[in-house]
Amino acid sequence: MSDLYMEPVTLPFTSPEELEHYIPYLIARLAHRWRLNQDEELSPFDIKGANMRLLSCLSAFGELTIGELSILSVTEQSSASRAVEQLVVAGLAERNISEQDQRVRTVALSAKGTQKLGEVAQVINPLYGALTEGIDRDDLRTCITVLQQILAQTRENKI
Repeated sequence: MSDLYMEPVTLPFTSPEELEHYIPYLIARLAHRWRLNQDEELSPFDIKGANMRLLSCLSAFGELTIGELSILSVTEQSSASRAVEQLVVAGLAERNISEQDQRVRTVALSAKGTQKLGEVAQVINPLYGALTEGIDRDDLRTCITVLQQILAQTRENKI
């Protein structure tokens, strides 16, 4: 096994191989490539990546505050607020007043939003399948586990 796997790669890099073993670089390249492919596939549905992340988070977590949604969707809070407004106007999400605290506003998927996610799943699921095609399932499981551990180490909030 290469020494690059045995020790953490650090700046300054002395070769392209070191850069290609640097986890933040790999994550950034992967996220960028996924975003481009996803946006291309979603263009007929009139949904961009940020809105897809918001809808996906609402689908997975249910009702969320804008702050929670911002963190989970990896979107600046002001951008998340604007995107939520677009989703509400489009009928894909709805704003609610929290039952626990009347001062808190939450966002949830609407029935139309759930239906829209079902429609986009027809192109996103095969795209995700292509992303992971040919990769051993145990390797994927390990990759996901390691990324979750790294994420847990970098969290600044409880979400």
